[in-house]
Amino acid sequence: MDALLAADSFRVRVRGGRAEVRGLDRHLERFTASVREPSSGASPPSPDELSAFILDARARIADYGAGFPRLELRRHGGTTELRLSLRPLPALGRTVELRSAPGVRLPDPRRKGPNISLLADLNRELGAEALLLDETGHALEGATTGLVWWPPGNGRDPATDRGYLVADDRRVPSVTESLLLDAADGRLEGAAASPEQLAEQEVWAVNALHGIRPVTSIDGAALPRPDERRLHRFREALDRSWQPVTS
Repeated sequence: MDALLAADSFRVRVRGGRAEVRGLDRHLERFTASVREPSSGASPPSPDELSAFILDARARIADYGAGFPRLELRRHGGTTELRLSLRPLPALGRTVELRSAPGVRLPDPRRKGPNISLLADLNRELGAEALLLDETGHALEGATTGLVWWPPGNGRDPATDRGYLVADDRRVPSVTESLLLDAADGRLEGAAASPEQLAEQEVWAVNALHGIRPVTSIDGAALPRPDERRLHRFREALDRSWQPVTS
């Protein structure tokens, strides 16, 4: 039986003939950490196998060009195999809707990979990005996104406003979220919020494919419009994190 044990995907763009990925080093670090964690019934690849795979994958990703590749660790019986899936770039969105999915409990929620199919099915069922909740009803993450939120604008300078992200670590560590934390220079804090509380905030859904997408509604409730100055500033900060796939 073939099972996906770990995965990492990211958007590739081509500028000046060079393939680039936002925060590529962090994606590779996250994938490496996931691969090295023990997986039930499977032995991990050796460090040399992993290093050779990543080196080859970088070359193949650069040759492919713009796209949405995925690094994978798969299990076949008691053995594991590293694979690269080269995929075309999907349509990029500027906004997104969230819909709560209470009661969904993921096995191994911090590892990206094993839950991909389940979450994709959930998004199709809801017709929106599923908003996963903890047992107390607070938001954990979107099915494919991290969450960042800000108090609605009231004339303050958005460069000095404080924002929030989910403090709970029972979720996949978000590379895009980490890049925004760096750009925020201490103005993003960990917090907890219910869907109803989030619906009163300016909320961003963030990931490696789309970057920052303002959330337009949660469970059908319209959210405040984003502060365009702040949104532009943080999108520019993400654009400064593009790294070449190969040297």
